[in-house]
Amino acid sequence: MARLEHRLSKYDLEQNFDLAIIGGGINGAGVARDAAQRGLKVILLEKNDFASGCSSHSTRLIHGGLRYLEHFEFSLVKESLLEREILLNNYPHLVSPINLFIPVYKNSKTPLWKLNIGMTLYDMLSANKSLENYKSISKKEIQELEMHIEDKDLNGGVYYQDGQVPFTERLVLENILSAKQDGAVCINHAEVTEIHCSQIHGKYFAQSLKFKDLINQKRPVTIHAKNIINMAGPWVDKVNINLQNQANGHINSQVTVNPLIGGTKGSHILVKKFIGAPTNFGIYKEAQKDKRPFFITPFQIGSNDEYFLIGTTDLFLNEHDNLDQLHVSENEIDYLLEETNFTFPEANLTKDDIVNTFIGVRPLPKSNSKQAGTVSRRHFVKNHKKENIENYYSVVGGKLTTFRNLAKEIVDIFSMKPCRSHEIKTLNSLFSKNESFYDYIREKTKEYTLEYEIEASTIIHLILLYGSNAVKLLEMCRENPLLKQKIDTNYADIEAQIVYAIRHEEAYSIEDILKRRVSIGLLSNQDLFSVRKTIQYHINEEFELHGRNIDKIFQKYLFENHLAGETL
Repeated sequence: MARLEHRLSKYDLEQNFDLAIIGGGINGAGVARDAAQRGLKVILLEKNDFASGCSSHSTRLIHGGLRYLEHFEFSLVKESLLEREILLNNYPHLVSPINLFIPVYKNSKTPLWKLNIGMTLYDMLSANKSLENYKSISKKEIQELEMHIEDKDLNGGVYYQDGQVPFTERLVLENILSAKQDGAVCINHAEVTEIHCSQIHGKYFAQSLKFKDLINQKRPVTIHAKNIINMAGPWVDKVNINLQNQANGHINSQVTVNPLIGGTKGSHILVKKFIGAPTNFGIYKEAQKDKRPFFITPFQIGSNDEYFLIGTTDLFLNEHDNLDQLHVSENEIDYLLEETNFTFPEANLTKDDIVNTFIGVRPLPKSNSKQAGTVSRRHFVKNHKKENIENYYSVVGGKLTTFRNLAKEIVDIFSMKPCRSHEIKTLNSLFSKNESFYDYIREKTKEYTLEYEIEASTIIHLILLYGSNAVKLLEMCRENPLLKQKIDTNYADIEAQIVYAIRHEEAYSIEDILKRRVSIGLLSNQDLFSVRKTIQYHINEEFELHGRNIDKIFQKYLFENHLAGETL
C-alpha cells in the first residue's frame, strides 16, 4: 500500500535535471514525453492535477482550424491537419473521426460559394488523409438528413469530417504516464513558489526552483535544472512573478519580465439529446446573434444516454476575473441555449436541461484586437534571453490538436536527437499495425467477455479509455471480482478504475478520480454523493487512512474537494 507522506520518496529530486517543466496540461505533457524519449532528464510540476486547467475545458475537437483560413493562416491549418492525422493514427482509442455539418443561410457571413472554396482548400491542405473529402449538400438533401434544423432562408451546406477526443483528460494523462515510463518525473499537486536566478556579469541565469507538496503541506522542495520552461497556460504571467534573484542564500531582488497572456474565456454546456437533434453527426454554424462560430457536437462516453456538447463562447478576460474561480455566466448560458433553440426550433432547451458546464481560458497572447475571435491561435515560445534571463522560457498559446508538434519544436531547442513522437506509440496505444482499431475492439470484446465474465459494453468502455492497457484493469477484476461493480448504475465506469487510478495514475483526491480518471464527472454536475462515497472508500483503503490522525489541512484538501471541479 502507498503512504501519502512518502509519495515523493520514489523520485530522485536531488539530481540536476536537463529540463524542468511548469504546467501539466496537454502541452507540458507532450514536452515531457518527447524530451524523455530523447534521453533528457525531465521533471514536470503541476499545481493542481494533470489536465485540470484549460486542457479539460475545450470543445474536445482535433481539427484543422477551418475558420483560420479566413485569417489566411494557411500554415497553421496545414500543421493542424497533419497533426490531426497523426493523432487519429496514434490514439485510435481516444481520438476518432466526427462528422460535421455546416448549414448556410441567406444572411450567413460566409456564403455557400465561398465556403465551398474554403472546404476545397481544406481538403487540399490535408492531402493523404484518412478522412473523407467534404460534400456540398443542397437544401433538399439537408431535409433528408436525420434532424429538424431551422430551414427558413436555408441555402444549403457542407458535410465533412474532423477529429474528436471526448476524454481530453485521458489524452493528457496518457502522455504523462508515457513520459514517466521513459524516465521523466511528473508530479501533480506540486505548486511552484519560487524560481531562482543567479546573477553573473549582469545576466540572470535560471538555475533552480522551489515547489510545495500540496498533498502533505511539508516544507518546499528545491529542484535544480539546466533549463526551466513555463508552460502554465493562462497562468504563465502568474508563474513568472515567482522569478527571483538569489545569491548566498538570500533573495536580492525580483526579476521581472513583460506580461505575455491576454487570454479569452470559452464556455460550454452539456445537454442530453433533444428533439430534432442530429443523428451521428455534429453542427458547426454561425451564431445568429453575433455571427461567431459555435459547435453542437455529439458527446458519447460512458453512458447509454446520448449527450451534446454546445459551445463555445469567446470573451476577453477582464481585470476582475480570477483564473482559479471562473464560472459560466448566466449570459453565456442564455446565449448558448438561444442559439441552439434557434438552430433546432423543436428543441426548447432550458437551463433545467443542462447536465454540466465547462469554462476554460485560451492562453492567447496579449493583443490590441477588439474582437476575441480575431486573436491569433498560433503559439510562440518566448526565450527570455532578450530580457537578460538565460535558460528560461515561456510558452504562449498552443492548441490541443498541435500539442505534439509544439513539443517537438520546444525539445529541438534542447536536444540534437531526432523527434520520434509521431511514430512511437504511447503505453496505451500498443495495437497491431496489421488490423484496424475497430477489428481490435471486436476481437478483444469477444475474447475478454468470455475470459473475464464481464459484459461487452463494459469491455468496450474500458478499451476506449485505456486502450491496450484495459487488460490490466480486467486482471484486477479477476483478482477481486467486487471491482467489476459499476460505480453508478447509470454509467459504464466500474470500481476497478478507481483503484487503478490510485495505484497507477497519480490520483490522490476524489476530484482527481471523478473529474479526470473516470467518465462520470464529465457527464454530471450533480453531487453524486454515493459515487464520492465509493471513491473515498477506495482512497482510504489504498492509502491506509483508517484511524489515522490526518493533518486538518490535508483532510480538508482530500475529503472536502479543495480542487474545484467546475473551475479551472
